[in-house]
Amino acid sequence: MTDIETLIRDNKKLIDLEASRYATNLPLISVQIEAYRLAREAAKSYDSSSGNKFSTHLVNSLKKLSRLSTKYGTVVRTPENVQFGVNKLQNMQNDLAHTLGRDATTEELAHHSGFSIKAVTNMLKTQKPVTGLSSMFEAPALFDSENDEWIQFVYHDLADKDKLIFEHKTGFGGKKILSNTEIAKRLNLSTGTLNNRIKLINNTLSKGWK
Repeated sequence: MTDIETLIRDNKKLIDLEASRYATNLPLISVQIEAYRLAREAAKSYDSSSGNKFSTHLVNSLKKLSRLSTKYGTVVRTPENVQFGVNKLQNMQNDLAHTLGRDATTEELAHHSGFSIKAVTNMLKTQKPVTGLSSMFEAPALFDSENDEWIQFVYHDLADKDKLIFEHKTGFGGKKILSNTEIAKRLNLSTGTLNNRIKLINNTLSKGWK
């Protein structure tokens, strides 16, 4: 029986190298998360009696990372001052969705955030392609490559509904990023219940964050 974790540990440098190759215009941590997911799938499907090296099987499996580049290849890293506004707007969207029971309009976001309607419109355009775990946190600067194994551990330990929440909040596994309202509707949850589940996931992730 193949020891999956041993294969992953022994090939960590190769996995990180392949992830770096596909992270040209994407946050490295987002690509690494997907790389480790694919690596575990490769380890599970590897047949040592085939005569092929696991590293060859692994590299072939990691070619699927190109899908991320194709899907999000137009993403441009946002300047820090703009990202601050986007983060503030994201928090405002979540709060209003919880209060109103629906997504807030551009006018409502402008009124409550203090930004102009034009600024909100521009930030919403910037916000839509944002991918990765930053959509689960208020402080994207926390992300670094030391956390990949912890993220995988937390993800695989989640209940099925929480896995779907994680995937649609972060784009994990190539899933489409959805708004809180869209996720709540898809999972038949109230926005309050969804927000509580997101907080619990955040709390669990933060416990092992390095």
